[in-house]
This record gives sequence, C-alpha cells and structure tokens, in this order.
Amino acid sequence: MSQRPLLSLSLEEFSAELETIGLEPFRARQVWEWIFQKQVFEFDAMTNLSKDARAKLTERFPSILPREAQRLVDPDGTVKIAAALADGERVEAVALPGDEEEGLTFCLSTQAGCPIGCAFCRTGAGGFRRHLTRDEILLQVLMLIRAMRRKPTNIVFMGMGEPFLNRVALFGAIDVMTNPKGLGLATRRITISTAGVVDGIRELAERPGEVNLAVSLHVADDKTRDRLVPINRKYPLAKLRAAVAGYIERTGRRVTFEVVLLKQENDQLNDALNLAAFCEGLTCHVNLLRFNAFPGSPFKPSDEATEKEFRKVLKKAGIPVTVRRSRGQTILAACGQLSGKTGK
Repeated sequence: MSQRPLLSLSLEEFSAELETIGLEPFRARQVWEWIFQKQVFEFDAMTNLSKDARAKLTERFPSILPREAQRLVDPDGTVKIAAALADGERVEAVALPGDEEEGLTFCLSTQAGCPIGCAFCRTGAGGFRRHLTRDEILLQVLMLIRAMRRKPTNIVFMGMGEPFLNRVALFGAIDVMTNPKGLGLATRRITISTAGVVDGIRELAERPGEVNLAVSLHVADDKTRDRLVPINRKYPLAKLRAAVAGYIERTGRRVTFEVVLLKQENDQLNDALNLAAFCEGLTCHVNLLRFNAFPGSPFKPSDEATEKEFRKVLKKAGIPVTVRRSRGQTILAACGQLSGKTGK
C-alpha cells in the first residue's frame, strides 16, 4: 500500500488508492469536495461518508494537514503559521487581512530556505535546504484557510524561496488552486515574485491564465545589484529587462517591480534615475518597500525624506509608484523576514 500523503495524490490517484482499502472510487470526489469546496479537514466531519468509510480513511491518512508548529499574530492582524513537514522541516506562510477592497492575501513559500542569498533578506541568510513539493505548497493554503476560516482573495508567492527555481511544483500547485474542482481561485488573483530568473519569466508568459508577475528588482545598475541580489550575475539587467518586455508583449499584463530602499545603498538620486530609465517603455508599476530589519542585519531603512524624494523622481519620469507599508513586523512576518526557525 502506498504511504503517500493524501494531498500529494491527484484525484485519479486518490480514487485508485481508495479501492485498495475497500472503498468505492467515487468517494474520492466526495472527499475532494469537502476539502477544497467546503474547507473541511477532518474525515469525521464528512457527513455523507459512512462511519466505516471515515474509519478506513482515518487509518490510511491519519491527518490531512500537517501539524501547525507555531502560530503568531501581529497587532495589525497579520497571521504567520509554521507548518511542521514530514521530514522535520518547517515552512512559514502568512495571512494578510485587508479592507473590503484588499480582501485577504496569503503569502506562500516555495522552498525551505532560499539559494538566492539577497544580502538584505533573512530567508536567504539561512541558506537553502530543499524545494517544497506541490502538496507542501498547497498545504500552506489549506492551513491558512483553517486558521482564518475563509478562502483567500489573493495569493502571492513572496514567502520563503525563489518560486521559479521550483517551477514544476509551483505551477502544479497553481493548477490545483485554480481548478474549479480544487479551490477555484482566479489566476488573475495570483502573483509570482521572482528575483529575476529569466527562464521562469519566459515560461510563465507561455502558460494559460492571467497569473501576475512581480520582480524583486531593488536596484537598476549591475554592479550594485550583483552585490545585493547575487542572481544578477547569472541574469544581468539587460537579460532581465528583455524577458520582462517579452512577458508584457506576450500577455499584455503589467509587471510590478519591487524595490526595498536601503539607506545609502540604493536610495540615492542616481539610483532613482537608473530605475526610471530601466522602466521606460515598459508597462509596469514600482512598489517601494521599507526595509524590514532582523537580528544580525547590517542594513538600515531609508528615512522618510529620502523615500519621498525617490518617489518624486519616479513620478516625474511618469512611472507609476506606490509605497507598500510593511505588515507583521513584530512577528517577523514582513517581506524578507521569514526563516522557518523556532520563535519569531
């Protein structure tokens, strides 16, 4: 008998698995509806299954979701959970409640740790441990649904890891999330954030649906970006810009460039001018983010006056720009702060 976790199975594989424990294959669709349509994660609560069927399912699959190793809640309402995976690894995901217009956003991880090593990121400082599987990505969504008691309005892949270095699992999870028989989420409500993996940008451009692209750009000169975002050495700015331009041309969608402003690192006038030049001719939007400090980091956030001047340069150049305020800072749940470590 297979010992694969339930959510690592496709509906067809799950149907076949049920036959091995003496249950009718059509029961698989009933269980799928309970999990994905009704967000019920205990077999005993699946009332259209017989007592015998529920007992057999519980014996074969002792738990649908992994143990929640930790849950932290920020005063601003942000919720961070850490899932304890089967091999002892921990992965963090975040729920960001907003107003009626913003809805509820889930920030998901695609790797345990991160191999990119951005100089100002806590996740990267901890190194790379492994890729997450498709079902481990899905589990984060379901655990957050259980915690928040409702489905998300938006999904952003901005947690631990570089999503495009784990594309098979990433796209497989998105396919389940957007399948009407799965969670039924709209692709236009999903955003993938990359540090600049050109191959992933090109592949996303060719996929069906309307998944959004965000690029963690941070600075638009190669010398500084090589230091702050080391993957720039493999995919320098010229290659990255060409891939983004191709994505925009192929999809007609706007791209978001994310820039964490670091004091006297990438927040000077020439940095703003370089960024404006990089964005010229692209259908894009710039999100300026305040640096979220973490223990041991040598970086400091730009002050408000510098941030204001930086924003003015972009606006004068006709580049749409907003400042995204950090959420969940007291629980280390903000951008660049996830680590999977015990405690905050």
